[in-house]
Amino acid sequence: MMNSLVFETQGSWDTTTLFNNGEEVFADRLFVSLKRARGWLGNDRGGELTAYVTLQDSPDEEHGIFPGSIEIRVPRHTLLIVNRDPHFAFESTQVYYQEVEVTMSMAELYLEIDADENIVQCYVSLFQGHGIGSGNAETFTLL
Repeated sequence: MMNSLVFETQGSWDTTTLFNNGEEVFADRLFVSLKRARGWLGNDRGGELTAYVTLQDSPDEEHGIFPGSIEIRVPRHTLLIVNRDPHFAFESTQVYYQEVEVTMSMAELYLEIDADENIVQCYVSLFQGHGIGSGNAETFTLL
């Protein structure tokens, strides 16, 4: 069965939940890092994606999120990352921000939620501009 994670928070630990396929997950840490490279002409040059959860009852063991999906719901923002490729090929990754596909505009996504270390951080950077040159990236802080 593929993972279908939903992370949601209203900004405090009391409002923070993580579900996988409809069941609550008691996690110590949730980590997602996506970096996408663009060439000088704006063409896709691949990238890398790391995504895992560590559970409260096995904090030293990383459980991969993909293949599957993770939806991130925070105040005023929603983000969905999907990669259902059984071999986890980066090229199969799709990203949606505010329900609009931004896969080709994605520069970077970083999410780190660590209950033990009291770390809460999430931002997304999207490439701006098209055509010649890779353009600039605009960063949105989500948490």
